[in-house]
Amino acid sequence: MTSRADSARAEHIASVLRERIYGSIACLSTLLVLVRHPGEHVEPWTAVLDVVVATGGLWAASLLSEYVAHLAVREVVAEPLHPARMLRASGQILQAAVLPVLLLAGSALGRVPFAVATWTSIWFLVATMGVFAVLAVRRTRLPWWKRAVLVLVLIGLGLLVVLLKSAH
Repeated sequence: MTSRADSARAEHIASVLRERIYGSIACLSTLLVLVRHPGEHVEPWTAVLDVVVATGGLWAASLLSEYVAHLAVREVVAEPLHPARMLRASGQILQAAVLPVLLLAGSALGRVPFAVATWTSIWFLVATMGVFAVLAVRRTRLPWWKRAVLVLVLIGLGLLVVLLKSAH
């Protein structure tokens, strides 16, 4: 039987992993929209703003929905530590966008070609989805091959997003 603290910790870790995957997919989708039409010129600062708005909007939605859900279920305002846990978990959405925003800002400053910044960001996000899948399954009691399948499925999801958005 697990303790209440262990259960709360497990729930927090699940939230962190879930939010990181959401953030990666949101950022990935935004970047893929930006590179969708290679003949069109996209200003790098506009791309930075697009990524910040997309991930920032998802982050705000995550915080608000968590707060409202907590309020609806428990019928009271969250306990003092709950907002800190919410911020730590939802902050993963913003963290997923850090490298892409830095690369795009580097492009805006003339340090990195725009195509290199966007495609490096895209493949970085797909790779981080794989890393977070590994983190998610590493302690499970599943056989190694089932863990490998889960990791490949999540990486496959990232690749599918790239293929679907690139094919349009």
